[in-house]
Amino acid sequence: MALTAPFSAVTSRATSAVRSAGMSAAFYVVIGLLGLVGAGFLIAALFIWLAQETSPLGAALLMGAGFLAISGISLAIAIARNNRKKEERRRNAASSATMASTMSLASAGIRLASRAKKGPLFWSAVAALAAGWYFGTSGGDDD
Repeated sequence: MALTAPFSAVTSRATSAVRSAGMSAAFYVVIGLLGLVGAGFLIAALFIWLAQETSPLGAALLMGAGFLAISGISLAIAIARNNRKKEERRRNAASSATMASTMSLASAGIRLASRAKKGPLFWSAVAALAAGWYFGTSGGDDD
């Protein structure tokens, strides 16, 4: 019985955390729905006002064109963000590959230098270390 006390405390805390998260999610859903209903009434009021100023067909055409313009601008922004994220991922992958190859080259040079100890492979190990250092520090110029 004494062994179950810590587990019951943990499950009690987990249950209350899940219950609290569920309440928060429900609260935000209700707030979002109320906001959408309010936006719907504002759109209906705009339509009524435009229909009084022009005609019902003109109001519908104006509002339709406005919503299409808003969605087109939003789509262009989303596409631009997606392209920027893809470019960042490509740059990060290239940077990671360069870093991995540099580290591999440097570790190979260190292994050769530690084994050579002024033998015939010592200068090739030093050259590998120097190349690794050079490639690791000169990676920003694409010229």
